[in-house]
Amino acid sequence: MTWATRITILRLILVPVFVTFIITYDDTTFQGRPEEIWRYAAIAVFIIASVSDAVDGYLARHWNQGSALGALLDPIADKLLLLAALVTLGMVPLDHLRSFPIWFTAIIISRDALLLGGYFVLRHFLHHIEIKPHWMGKLSTFFTFLAIGAVLFKWGHWITWFCVPGAGFALACTVIYVRQGLNLLKHSGHTEAQSSVK
Repeated sequence: MTWATRITILRLILVPVFVTFIITYDDTTFQGRPEEIWRYAAIAVFIIASVSDAVDGYLARHWNQGSALGALLDPIADKLLLLAALVTLGMVPLDHLRSFPIWFTAIIISRDALLLGGYFVLRHFLHHIEIKPHWMGKLSTFFTFLAIGAVLFKWGHWITWFCVPGAGFALACTVIYVRQGLNLLKHSGHTEAQSSVK
């Protein structure tokens, strides 16, 4: 097993650790206030997990550390980290952290669910597909990470400022990916009406 794959697996393990620290932080009280050490621990775990994504990608590309298992697990680990943060900080009732606007969480999760479903549809009809990440998708992820950081660091006035472009780029790249997927199906002939056989 390559080191890049080991780091990806570590990122998967850190996802439930991050969620546990957030929930523990919100449940603990010390003299009427939550124990901040748990929030700092959650921030540290989130930063480590985020940085590990860049590290395993670098190892895979520049040190010949790529593997089939790593290529499968890497996007799963990325999406699980974002999903865990969005659900925990946006949908779970928290007393000591300001949540995301519900529309932001709904847009990002719906986008990922739609793209995942579209991916499986394409794989069903096409044996080989290559979908390159669009820059709008990368910007959406960037602003989503900034919004998560704003919640964790309690920068309440910045949360919406990061959520708006994050959601906007998410919607835009969804339209682009859907059009790309439909074009692939169209060129392969899978969108044409099938003639009945008598």
